[in-house]
Amino acid sequence: MPYIFDQEHLQRLAIELAPFYREAEPYPHVVIDGFLEAGVARELADRFPQPQDDIGWLHYGAENFEVKMSCPSEERFPEVLRRAVHDMHSGPFVRFLEQLTGIDHLIPDPHLVGGGLHLTRSGGHLGVHSDFNWHEGLQAHRRINVLLYLTPDWMPAWKGELELWDRGARSCQKTVAPLFNRAVVFSTTSDSFHGHPSHWEGTANRQSIALYYYTTSRPDHEIESPHNTRYKGYHVP
Repeated sequence: MPYIFDQEHLQRLAIELAPFYREAEPYPHVVIDGFLEAGVARELADRFPQPQDDIGWLHYGAENFEVKMSCPSEERFPEVLRRAVHDMHSGPFVRFLEQLTGIDHLIPDPHLVGGGLHLTRSGGHLGVHSDFNWHEGLQAHRRINVLLYLTPDWMPAWKGELELWDRGARSCQKTVAPLFNRAVVFSTTSDSFHGHPSHWEGTANRQSIALYYYTTSRPDHEIESPHNTRYKGYHVP
């Protein structure tokens, strides 16, 4: 059975986009449209669990910080979504990320801590934050986020755009619309602030797959003591 992605296409993207990734501001990142073959992406969207589905959704309801649902339990995913996660944890996909980002020895997280399937209903949002930096189970540093958006027919009126903020969490530097079949890859450090603080107003739910990748070491200048998610307005001014 083929992967959900085209290996040759990913290899070309890695070569083409690597210089842009590493020079991007406010921190290394890239936005890739048409990430998967259209039919595959549509199947993932069609099979994406809904709030009423009994898959063990985790509910987050801290107003002004995080109002969303997530599921890290891959054993409860629909088969096509479980396969997608496995494929994006595979050797060919990890090699693509290493070539794109310049970060070697990446480790996928089979436990999907903080990741997996993310769903935001009307009124949901995710405050500007930097991510937890240490995975206790893997004993590894968090280095890369991969977000794949799976809400068909997104419109600007629905809001929910991803915002990339400067390293001091003072202002938004870039806005990324959650277009269907768009992937965002970015490097995570203790000051890579991001979120979608604008409340989702879509007639459909905001659907995404979120996967995180780790290494057992990281550059000295990036090392901080292990910490959880840091929110602007709570942990930082």
